[in-house]
Amino acid sequence: MHFAYSSMGGGSFHRNSPAVTIRTVFPETWIWELAEVGDSGSAQVPVTVPDTITSWETEVFCLSSEGLGLAPPAQLTVFQPFFLELSLPYSIIRGEIFELKATVFSYLSKCIMVKVTPAPSSDYTLKASSDDQYSSCLCADGRKTFKWILTPSVLGVLNITVSAEAEASQTVCDNEIVSVPERGRIDTVTRSLLVQAEGTEKTETQSRLLCPNVGDSLSEEVTLTLPKDVIEGSARSSVSVIGDILGRALRNLHGLLRMPYGCGEQNMAVLSPNIYILQYLENTEQLTSAIRERATGFLKSGYQRQMNYKHFDGSYSTFGYGDGNTWLTAFVLRSFGRAQKYIFIDPKIIQDAKNWLISRRDSDGCFIQQGSLFNNRMKGGVNDNVTMTAYITASLLELETPVTDPVVSKGLSCLRSVIEDVKNIYTTALLTYTFSLTNDTDTRQQLFKKLEDVAISDGSHLHWSQSASADDSDSLAVEISSYVLLAVLSADSLTTADLGYANRIVSWLVTQQNAYGGFSSTQVTQTTPIKHIIGGVNE
Repeated sequence: MHFAYSSMGGGSFHRNSPAVTIRTVFPETWIWELAEVGDSGSAQVPVTVPDTITSWETEVFCLSSEGLGLAPPAQLTVFQPFFLELSLPYSIIRGEIFELKATVFSYLSKCIMVKVTPAPSSDYTLKASSDDQYSSCLCADGRKTFKWILTPSVLGVLNITVSAEAEASQTVCDNEIVSVPERGRIDTVTRSLLVQAEGTEKTETQSRLLCPNVGDSLSEEVTLTLPKDVIEGSARSSVSVIGDILGRALRNLHGLLRMPYGCGEQNMAVLSPNIYILQYLENTEQLTSAIRERATGFLKSGYQRQMNYKHFDGSYSTFGYGDGNTWLTAFVLRSFGRAQKYIFIDPKIIQDAKNWLISRRDSDGCFIQQGSLFNNRMKGGVNDNVTMTAYITASLLELETPVTDPVVSKGLSCLRSVIEDVKNIYTTALLTYTFSLTNDTDTRQQLFKKLEDVAISDGSHLHWSQSASADDSDSLAVEISSYVLLAVLSADSLTTADLGYANRIVSWLVTQQNAYGGFSSTQVTQTTPIKHIIGGVNE
């Protein structure tokens, strides 16, 4: 009697039936695991090998108070003498057809008669290939490929299952009678295929902020209009009600908590959301140890990676050479200053960036733009010396640099001198936030008056837009309105009127969320509203 089990499928419990193992697990990488070895210096870690027929190379290192130990690589080969391999794409479009190939390999010492059979399914149709032969001789160290024309009939993920069986036969193959192996007579493989709808996918999201009084009910009517040329069967909708203003974003944390990568710009754009999410979850008492460990791990990796783009003078650039970039250096300073709460950041790194920025000042105290970005959309509306000065000054104030600091005071003096002449709405919003951090009530009110004159009010919603005709108007509108929100919430004492004003801005920002809880915005500022809502939580 032979009994066979697999990690995903069941085995056979019948005395005369062949043992069947369904192979379904085919990861690209396998073991990522920590183990305590103790004083013995060794440990046993029981694992189940994946279903891939391949060789795995393992690498192990050990950390202790004595230092770092590195074990020599070791190989593990997952093998069976007779097996099936399916060849199919990751995804296809409905209506497309492709050739499904099933290749059978035999490392047996004798010839066998192999029969290949696909499992029937209502999700797709299979048409026999021209040769129409699905039983064949297969001799020692040989291979044979069988083909079908596959046409999917439904959308979504399809599971395609094919079995290869060594069957008894009186056929003579290569001058010998075929044999039947005692073990492993049947190999069954299941692979998934994604079938996507034809056409171009279009997603529309409608979000609302509902604030009912305790005990009251509240209803909201939403109209869904499908395009006239919608592909049949591709339309779908979902409704969610979440008691957290960033609940949808938190349900898609994998899109925000990510390992930083890429050049100096990309690395910071992916690193900074980890900081803001940690702040938000901590302030709302939702931060778990697992999320903290994951996010801080990403922060440490991103911090180390950013050192590749640091210049000897303390500045940063996109690729680590050429002129240091003023905006990117300020962005790094701002982000590293916030990250200090969660990981170790060398104080000298922050001070070097600060000193370099200080050296980029004009005689009037304004900061001068220097260097270039690979993607200028990252810096949003920061495109002149005045806006750059406001951005850097706000960054220094966020790092709790006192207003009396000569660099900050001269920067504020420079900004005060141009307030009357500022016409740019983005710059006005950033200036309002900057002066809100200084508790300069008179200047703050002066700037709020300028903003009120250009505000876009629609019932319970309030927002600002740079230009209705600009391609990136939605992105800048989100960022501008977010800066105004943070300016409102940065006041020393919030009144009922302030909270009502802020609520109207938040109500509009919520309508700009996409299906994953993110925002159409600039730079890393897919998270800018998140950062600004954090300010409200702190208050």
